[in-house]
Amino acid sequence: MQSETHDTVHTGSEEAVRGGGISWKRLPPVALLATLGAAFLNAIVYFVASGLGFIPQDVLVPAPGGEQPLTVGMVVIGSVVGTIGGAGVFALIGTFARRPVRTFCIVATVVLVLSLATPLTIPGAPLSMVLSLEAMHVAAWAVTVGVITTLVLRTEPADARSG
Repeated sequence: MQSETHDTVHTGSEEAVRGGGISWKRLPPVALLATLGAAFLNAIVYFVASGLGFIPQDVLVPAPGGEQPLTVGMVVIGSVVGTIGGAGVFALIGTFARRPVRTFCIVATVVLVLSLATPLTIPGAPLSMVLSLEAMHVAAWAVTVGVITTLVLRTEPADARSG
């Protein structure tokens, strides 16, 4: 049996190993969990915001079939696509970065900040709708980053992996 060597970096409670600190077999189910969590949470935000009148149905948003009112289906699909994209970015970063969790958190936060401009581009959207959509972006980011960075790291001690 051949022993692998990895560049290990200890940063507080995080042990970052280039590709080695990540449980690659856990990534697909963790990505699925994050996806379901983000979609579910954003559906709840949508229903609450719609129920409060924050998301008016006379405001049209861009959709593949043309402009239409925002629906829970659009919210769920957007959440799924964004979370799967985030998991893909995590996998890419985990392959090359020395500190994959830290790097992913930075990249995900930059993407979040940039995404907050998107609701501002909806013509005629009231502030309540813009803020509701931005809350959904933050919710998806929090679930994606929180679930993926917590559940894909190996949990066994470093000594158990080296032998």
